[in-house]
Amino acid sequence: MDNMVCIWNVWSRDKKKACVLNFHNAAVKDVKWSQQGNFLLSCGYDCTSRLIDVEKGMETQVFREDQMVGVIKFHPDNSNLFLSGGSKGHIKLWDIRTGKVVHNYNRNLGSILDVEFTTNRKQFISSSDVSGSNISENSIIVWDVSRQVPLSNQEVYQSDRALGPSD
Repeated sequence: MDNMVCIWNVWSRDKKKACVLNFHNAAVKDVKWSQQGNFLLSCGYDCTSRLIDVEKGMETQVFREDQMVGVIKFHPDNSNLFLSGGSKGHIKLWDIRTGKVVHNYNRNLGSILDVEFTTNRKQFISSSDVSGSNISENSIIVWDVSRQVPLSNQEVYQSDRALGPSD
């Protein structure tokens, strides 16, 4: 909630902060390391995802959206690509080389809770949440990365009403 990303030295005895990165203008929601380990991708309530060169301690790119960005995930085979999901239910595949969105995945979803690439890397799974007055609707969708279409979806309904002794 302090707008910072802290990197800790877990191998030191006193576990000191190795680096503090303060590039966001609002709370940070998610952080992912690049596969090579020299870059961090962070996202948050300031409606951005930010690519940070950890060795230099510098922000290298900012990816702006019209929603709070709650989750990010590097593509497992191509570190130039990443997914972002946010509060308006939009999922985007970004290309770091161009700084532009390659694909949009929209399905009138609620806030995106998580995204995960499948083992074949040709699909990804998203989970979202839409809360109503008395019910929560959760949706899990398998998406085709290249065709931008859902392959399947599952909706789960859960009542928010507390159960009493007579229930």
